[in-house]
Amino acid sequence: MVGLIVGAIAIFAVRHPKNSGTEAGTANPSASVSSSATVSTSPSTNTSPTTTSSSPADSATATGSSSSSVSAVSLVVLNNTTTAGLAGQVAKQFEQAGWTVTKSDNYQDDIISTCAYYDPDVPGAKEAAQALKATFPKIKRILPQFTELASWHSPIVVILVQDWLN
Repeated sequence: MVGLIVGAIAIFAVRHPKNSGTEAGTANPSASVSSSATVSTSPSTNTSPTTTSSSPADSATATGSSSSSVSAVSLVVLNNTTTAGLAGQVAKQFEQAGWTVTKSDNYQDDIISTCAYYDPDVPGAKEAAQALKATFPKIKRILPQFTELASWHSPIVVILVQDWLN
């Protein structure tokens, strides 16, 4: 039920953005999010927009509005590339868009494309991962977390691979 409400709010926000705009090269305006310091598992009707600006490093990011309960779900950002410091740079981009990043670090495994892995046991995590992907289209996939990611203790773990840099 909570997922349906959050999803409906996110769809409404994407279809009716305030202060939205797209940068050259983006095919789909997407939602930016407003910040919140705590993880919320209950639906929020607060759709107050927060306008964000994209950093030069991520020209694919668009601005818009979304529910604050979605962005309240915290993230871990992991770098699975050979580019030093990428997770920290991307974590700052997520934070500038209103997301709460609790950790950024390196990671090494066979990941095929940049993915936001959500914890299916956390209410709203899947919807939050979908909203994050809408805001950052360089995230190619949304999948449930695999067992190894549970050690990061985060509702969403974003693993960056080489396609993020393209």
